[in-house]
Amino acid sequence: MITAYYKNSKGETLDLLNYPYRTADADWFDSEWDETIGGEYQKTVQVDVFGNNAEDFSLNMERLYSVTAVDPEEGAYGRLYVNDTFLRCRIQTSRKTSWQGYVYAEVELTFTAPEISWITEVTKQFFPQDDSADTGLDFPYDHPFEFAEDDTGSKAWDIEHVGSSEFQMIMYGPCTNPYVMLNGHSYAVYTDLEQDEYLIIDSQNCTVLKHQSDGMIQNLFHERGLDDSVFEPVPSGLLRISWPGTFGFDLTLFLKRREARW
Repeated sequence: MITAYYKNSKGETLDLLNYPYRTADADWFDSEWDETIGGEYQKTVQVDVFGNNAEDFSLNMERLYSVTAVDPEEGAYGRLYVNDTFLRCRIQTSRKTSWQGYVYAEVELTFTAPEISWITEVTKQFFPQDDSADTGLDFPYDHPFEFAEDDTGSKAWDIEHVGSSEFQMIMYGPCTNPYVMLNGHSYAVYTDLEQDEYLIIDSQNCTVLKHQSDGMIQNLFHERGLDDSVFEPVPSGLLRISWPGTFGFDLTLFLKRREARW
């Protein structure tokens, strides 16, 4: 069964498939690969709005406006969700017809998006390994740490997707110079993390931020590993993951596609 709703930047949601809002038509299952430099893309949803009487109808129309108007007024983006995918977008136009009886209206909602990317977020957690070993692998070039053998911290993750994905990686302290290897590619940051501290590598925004136990946030962009880019998208298929095992981390992938998932 399909689910569809809009969630604005304040967290308010509008169900687009249940009374009093019922989608009559939408192009969210259409695909396009044409790119527009600096442009915006549109998706259109035809919604029937109902009311038990004139007062009820007016309240429903007002709620439609109050939820969708937040993002264009604030210059922000909300999310149009269809099943387990979402499109980052906001309302551009809202056109109404057949509203004269004050119990029903046909509303055409046009959403504008900075890119046509329907996203599914998937997250896996990797915990510290009790049997972490001290031995490591030697490389022909210098690193301030040793790359651990597979049995220190080793997992596999089969990613069923059509291409590589942007990601967010959260490494938790305590640890020193944490790194994670994904199919032989290192994601490393040269820093110390104390208990209750963590750092976030965000490939979409190209940021490396350390969240300290005192609440301060430190920019570690210049402490990132340079032998391999820490912002390299994660490939699809079988992902072999290894790390020292002395710390835990979360890996969230943003699986992008050109149409909403069926």
